[in-house]
Amino acid sequence: MLTGSMALVHYAMPRTTTDIDVVIELSIADADRFIREFENDFYIPRNRVRDSINRSAMFNILNQETIIKIDCVILKKDEFSQNAFSRRRRVRYTEDFEIWIIDKEDLILSKLNWAKVSRSEMQMRDVASILRNGYDAEYVDFWAEKLGVRDILRECLELIDKNYADGHDS
Repeated sequence: MLTGSMALVHYAMPRTTTDIDVVIELSIADADRFIREFENDFYIPRNRVRDSINRSAMFNILNQETIIKIDCVILKKDEFSQNAFSRRRRVRYTEDFEIWIIDKEDLILSKLNWAKVSRSEMQMRDVASILRNGYDAEYVDFWAEKLGVRDILRECLELIDKNYADGHDS
């Protein structure tokens, strides 16, 4: 499931990014098949893949030709992550290319979660740009409370108000 800044492009103002973030459901039993599938075109740290699966963590693969980095985030077992993954949407990007993408509201919440840890202004601007385009406030408010990111959500909403008051378009 595509997430992060590349998913942001689908919902709001795009911004530059240095990688592609995907959430994957991958078990130890599937690790070798996953590695075989990508090893011809990507640098894949084999031991890191298995370790990341065991820890529900992240590993990177690097395209050997384009040097594009893909952050592969192992699907976590918590309620929010499972719910977000089940709500993903299939999107047609070109005539012959479809991809699963995180739902808008779950992207908002994921970015709020990242902002909670990092206090990243960039994450908060991303959230504000999505919020400006409309969202399911009831769903976001419910999960923001559960995830402990309600205050950061409020800050993002205030950022929108401030930018409009200042005549800026965030």
